Amino acid sequence: MELRNINTFLHIAELHSFSSAARELGYSQSAVSAQISQLEAELGTPLFDRVGKTVRLTDAGQTFQSYARTLLITAQQAKAALVPARAVSGTLRVALADSVCSTFLPDLLQQFHALCPQVELVLRTATADEMLRLLSANQIDLAYTLDQPLLLPSLTLAVNVPEPVCFVAPAGHPLADKAEVPLDVLAQQEFLLTERGMSYRDALDQRLAARGLSIHPYIELGSASLLCQMVERGMGFSFLPEYIVRPALSAGRIARLNVPDCTVTMHRQLFYHKDKWLTPQMKAFIELVNQ
Repeated sequence: MELRNINTFLHIAELHSFSSAARELGYSQSAVSAQISQLEAELGTPLFDRVGKTVRLTDAGQTFQSYARTLLITAQQAKAALVPARAVSGTLRVALADSVCSTFLPDLLQQFHALCPQVELVLRTATADEMLRLLSANQIDLAYTLDQPLLLPSLTLAVNVPEPVCFVAPAGHPLADKAEVPLDVLAQQEFLLTERGMSYRDALDQRLAARGLSIHPYIELGSASLLCQMVERGMGFSFLPEYIVRPALSAGRIARLNVPDCTVTMHRQLFYHKDKWLTPQMKAFIELVNQ
């Protein structure tokens, strides 16, 4: 069974036309007809009903369609597996959460470019909802987010790492020395927070609302790393992923607060659409993230 014939079959099934498939594939219409005739002879059953210019799959054709996709993808993956990483070329489109971008991306990009120097990376920041829309429209290959666990039938999860989110205060603030800080006391402080709609900000607002509390920050900003710098300058408290503030905590420039009334854990996840063929550049990126 020739892969060329299987590819032609899939194009006709998608376009519902022998002539359209011939134009897209660069074949003559007689060549396309010959390929399908050969495939039908090998399978022992008609794959298409042809009435005039109308083409539709037979019951056997519908059954064979999913197997044909699997055969073609497997062949492509087998071919790609034999290509050394440095010889991989093409484009990799990745959407990322802002906090993931600012913390993990610089080292990741350096390693990826060293591994796959011929691959063009196209990056954009987006919310989780935007990422799902972009994946469904095949406008991105991978989504790298920080959010509540996204376990959807349409997604293939490649990386899933729990990431705690914590309250931080300027070093030397009176509350920094407390063994525990009640949430109602904390809510009275000056805050700098990420914008509403970001995963961990929404989780915080929900925890506060459940206790009849709210925080009204005097600054809202999309950049978590910049918020951390502002806390270091003594400008207020914030609520940020631990991996963002870890260097400042280690250096003693800010303090982590113990707030038992409000514990939040997000998940750093990398995923792609289940119908997406895992290209060599996608595979290389996933392997680096897992490291």
